Amino acid sequence: YMHADNAVQRIAASQGGVVTRRQAINSGLSPNQIDGRVRTGRWRVVTSGGYRLFDMPGEFDLVKSATALLPRAFASHFSAAKIHGMTMLKGEPTSVIVHTRTTHTFPGVLVHRCHDLQPDHVTSVLGIPVTTIARTVVDVASSISPKHLEIVVDDNIAAQRVTHREIREVLDAVARKGKPGVRKLRSILDGREGVAIAPSTLEARGNKLLREAGIVTFLTEYAIPWDPLRRFDVAIPENRLAVEWDSRRWHMQAQAFASDRRRDREVVTNGWRILRFTWDDVHRQPQLVIDTVLAALAA
Repeated sequence: YMHADNAVQRIAASQGGVVTRRQAINSGLSPNQIDGRVRTGRWRVVTSGGYRLFDMPGEFDLVKSATALLPRAFASHFSAAKIHGMTMLKGEPTSVIVHTRTTHTFPGVLVHRCHDLQPDHVTSVLGIPVTTIARTVVDVASSISPKHLEIVVDDNIAAQRVTHREIREVLDAVARKGKPGVRKLRSILDGREGVAIAPSTLEARGNKLLREAGIVTFLTEYAIPWDPLRRFDVAIPENRLAVEWDSRRWHMQAQAFASDRRRDREVVTNGWRILRFTWDDVHRQPQLVIDTVLAALAA
C-alpha cells in the first residue's frame, strides 16, 4: 500500500493538505484503510468525505483545501482579490463561494453560498478555481465603502484587468432587488460608462496629491509655451517643470507612446523638464510621486 499512500500524499500536497474519500479510493486505498487512518488520528475529518492529512503554511493552501473539499466551491471575495493580485483589497478572511442553496462550513474559511454563479463568472488561477475579477468586484461591493469601491473599480480598469462592460454584465446578471452593494456599484459604473481610463479622475487625484504634499504653486492645463494649442496637465513655470498624468490604457498604445516621446524631446530642447506618472504611481506609490517632484524642484 506504499504506492497508494504516496499517491494520496501527492494529491494532498496539491490541495493544501487535504483529499476526498473518492480520491483516496481511486489511489488504491480501501474504505477500511481510510477509516483506520481516521481512527488512529493520522487523518482528520474536515467535511463529509473530506480529510486533512497534514497542514500546509502556504499563502493559498487554506483556500485550496476549501475548494477541493466543498462542492462546486471557488475562491471568492477578498481571497479571489488576493489571487488576482488586486492590491486594493486585502486583509480580510479567507473566503470561498459555493454554488448551492445548502449551508456548508469549513474550518478557518468564510463560506458564502449563492445560486447565481454562472460559468463565465469563474476561472482558474494558479490551479485554484476562483471567481473572475468582474465577479469579485461585484461580490465585494457590499463589504467596502463607496469610496473604497470606487478606487477598486478604477484601479482594475486602469490596470486593464477588467472592463466596465465586464463588470456591468456580471452586475446585471446577479442584481436583484435588495441585493447588498448593487446600487452602490451601479452608481459608480454609471459615472464611468464609456470612459476608457477615467483620465480626469487620475488628474484630479494626482493634483490633490501634490497639494497635500505642500506643492501648491503649480498650474493645471498649462498652455505649452512653444506650442500653445497643446497643454501640460501640470506646470510649474518658474522651475520649467511639467508633470503629466498618464492614462495607462491610452499610453500603452504604440502610437501614443511614440507621440509622447516626441513631446518629451521637445520639452528638453526648449529648456524644460517633464515627469510622467501613471495610475499605479499615483495610487500605489504616492510617496514616490511626491519625492520625485520635490527632488526636481530642488534641483
